[in-house]
Amino acid sequence: MKVTVSCVQMEPKLLDVEYNLQKMCQFIDEIMERNKNTDLIIFPELITSGYECGNQFHNLAEIVKNGKSMNVIGKMAEKYDTNIIYGFPERDERSGDLYNSCVYISDKGKVEGVYRKVHLFDTEKIYFKKGSKFPIFNTRFGKIGIMICWDTAFPEVARIYALKGAELLVVSTNWEKPYSDDWDLVTRSRAFDNCVYLVAANRIGKDKKLSFFGHSKIIGPLGKQIKGLDQEVEGFISSELDLERSKQLRKQYYTFFEDRMPKLYHDLTES
Repeated sequence: MKVTVSCVQMEPKLLDVEYNLQKMCQFIDEIMERNKNTDLIIFPELITSGYECGNQFHNLAEIVKNGKSMNVIGKMAEKYDTNIIYGFPERDERSGDLYNSCVYISDKGKVEGVYRKVHLFDTEKIYFKKGSKFPIFNTRFGKIGIMICWDTAFPEVARIYALKGAELLVVSTNWEKPYSDDWDLVTRSRAFDNCVYLVAANRIGKDKKLSFFGHSKIIGPLGKQIKGLDQEVEGFISSELDLERSKQLRKQYYTFFEDRMPKLYHDLTES
């Protein structure tokens, strides 16, 4: 199955949801005008709010399906018959807990699910609760697994998704300066580890103390970069991916899953 994906690299305005949604819509318009067959558009982590929001996360958090951003972006997804994934601060409708989340909106404009970041980083632990699930999202082109930023540094996350049948790994991130070498390494590694395509959208710009470098990328199943936006500029990258390629490679030489010995890996889950 072939899929055309686009990763958006943009600079959100801290605390300004209206501005950020407007810019997101502009990018969606531009991407779809350039290629009406685009199947999936990925935006960075916390793109609706910015990263260093502090206590303002409580005011900016949205309840899934009823959130303003889901209404706005959902209409864009339906208009263009494309799937969209983006990061936002989420409030659980029942508990009131906040999560650093990504929402998946289908080509019908409907919220099909949310991934809540499991591996929180630094000050995120003050405001957000850890997620506890690694859901697979079924799309018209195949199964996808979503990681948010620091999740990508943990090989276990990508491997779990691959074992669940993920054909594409999506990363939504706010990976900060000066750690661009780390970012380039972990994204390539997670793709190669699992012989699977990986697409990643990082932001640019500065909030308060932190600055972000971009390096959004599309990586093939052997860990080689297909497309990259390795400059600190706004824009997007797109590519058509043949998801059957991963399956072929796994049969021909990269027999990671055939050769696994999970009965010997119990040490990995011991505290």
